[in-house]
Amino acid sequence: MTISTNSSPIQIALYGVAHGHIAHYLGEFSKFNGAHVIGVYDDNYERVISFCSKHGLRRYEHPEELLSQNIDVVIIGCETVHHLKAVSLACRYVQNIALQKPLATTIIDGRKILEKIQKSGAQLLMLWQMRVDPENKFIKQIIDENHLGQLLHFRRRHCLSTHRWKDFHKSWHVNRQLNLGMWADDAAHPIDLIRWLFGRPKSVYADIDTLVSPEVPDDNGIAIFRYDSGLFAEIQCSFTSDYGETTTELVGSNGMLVQYFGDAPSCNQPKKSNYGLKWKIFGDEQWRTAEIASPENHSFRIKALAPKIIEFAQGVYEPPSSEEYLDSLTMTLLCYESSEQKKQIVLSEYAN
Repeated sequence: MTISTNSSPIQIALYGVAHGHIAHYLGEFSKFNGAHVIGVYDDNYERVISFCSKHGLRRYEHPEELLSQNIDVVIIGCETVHHLKAVSLACRYVQNIALQKPLATTIIDGRKILEKIQKSGAQLLMLWQMRVDPENKFIKQIIDENHLGQLLHFRRRHCLSTHRWKDFHKSWHVNRQLNLGMWADDAAHPIDLIRWLFGRPKSVYADIDTLVSPEVPDDNGIAIFRYDSGLFAEIQCSFTSDYGETTTELVGSNGMLVQYFGDAPSCNQPKKSNYGLKWKIFGDEQWRTAEIASPENHSFRIKALAPKIIEFAQGVYEPPSSEEYLDSLTMTLLCYESSEQKKQIVLSEYAN
């Protein structure tokens, strides 16, 4: 792959490498002639030394030194609680900022981040791989073209096997001071998918619990978002799961759609059927199948963001709006509120 001939080489900086997805992007960047990762800053000495040694990258001791190197795009992968600090500094030096999800650990910090971006004139790209996944884009096309009629019920299964990973209980991902818990960390993905597909919902009812080990909080949960149209949009998350198959079901008044192999446990299984998505219009005798190959494993879905980061740096990929980013964060965090209060939450009542 080659950077557009109308563009200069793309200079990429890494601010924080706590998030494991960063390493997936590096291999893809190497396929672009003209994309260059100039260096890394991370406040964890052992982590950054290990990362730079493994990937052959230069370590910068101070973030200002890295960010002042004529950067085209900075990828922020530090712990979520540090996002506000990192973005506040980055937007003083860099026009294009790519940020690992979720936006923040509080709605207040999320608003502050977006205000910093707006005041500086920078652009923010939240790294939501579900928005660039080919099958999810096909689902959005089916919805936008109204093939299924009035939408009635959407269900997304989103699972991980993190509870089974060695020493995961020591990870910053489940540290309440750094990232709240697994719901905030990873249920954020299907919640943003719902926001992208259907817009802002009217209300949410959620039930989140820690069922297996108190050291890995929020390991299972369900949330139901309701829309003015009547649509039920449901997500079911389990972070104690290591297998699966069906990940998405969408029922409309005129038909239904089924997607397979859309999360890590299902996508990573060695044997899969020859199609990952099918839909049926009521009255038809046969299912229709999408001509989209299921990824070999989940890392393929993560890597799909790398070209979008390059396009974002080139100014040819327009990121979602700040309103969408704040909605996704609000929807995620209000699930906790709903679960704690054991009641349905109307989003407009929590506008601030």
